[in-house]
Amino acid sequence: MPDVVFTGERIVPGVTPAGIFREHEMRYRFAGDFVRDRVVVDLASGTGVGTDLLMKFGARACVGLELDFRAAACAASFYRECRFAVCDAGSTCLRDGCADVVVSFETIEHLASPAPFLAECKRLLRPGGVFICSTPNREVHRWYAPNPFHTHEFFPRELMGLMNQFFIDCRPYGQGEVVFPLHISRVLLGRLLESIRCKERVKRLLHRPTATAPETEFSKTSLHPEYAIKPYYSGWFLKPPYLIVTARKV
Repeated sequence: MPDVVFTGERIVPGVTPAGIFREHEMRYRFAGDFVRDRVVVDLASGTGVGTDLLMKFGARACVGLELDFRAAACAASFYRECRFAVCDAGSTCLRDGCADVVVSFETIEHLASPAPFLAECKRLLRPGGVFICSTPNREVHRWYAPNPFHTHEFFPRELMGLMNQFFIDCRPYGQGEVVFPLHISRVLLGRLLESIRCKERVKRLLHRPTATAPETEFSKTSLHPEYAIKPYYSGWFLKPPYLIVTARKV
């Protein structure tokens, strides 16, 4: 996908680091359990690699909506079984009640006002339809350097409170697992050393080499236990870096 620049915020097959690729792959595999014979909207679909996987899981139809024209154009040229359009996540081009499932991964943290986005997702769903979203867990990510692309990252209770304003049967999940005290110690040490201009040494001491994912498409069958999605659990010792929520429209 030569016209799409990798910024870390969307999947660009053949460029994205393996860890980020696997995280997203497992989210779409999780959503695949909800889409068979359903009409699906993938909101903020990026380059369409996840939208295509939802079709492979048996969706009756799948529409990807994306703000970035270049990403949407590449998706449309690569994944002909899906439909793609360019529009804003808070004001889409689709009619009321057109979807059985709305999927939107790593979107809500980019928005200055998440309420119009959630209201739009609700509008797109038929009664009883399912909404699935993911976002970084602020309990973990607040210790990192600020992400310039993120407007607001959510604590679990905060996210669930917001979701319950728009949907019913909201169920939290966690993706991945870090040993919290050790993880935060490494992150803070890394930031300290970087601040005193030891960046290259930090990379050698604290970080594994970053490999690009060799695959260019998500798989229905590949398993990556380190990025597994489980019912939400958080203790002082173990915490999930990412939150997933499923919910239904009344």
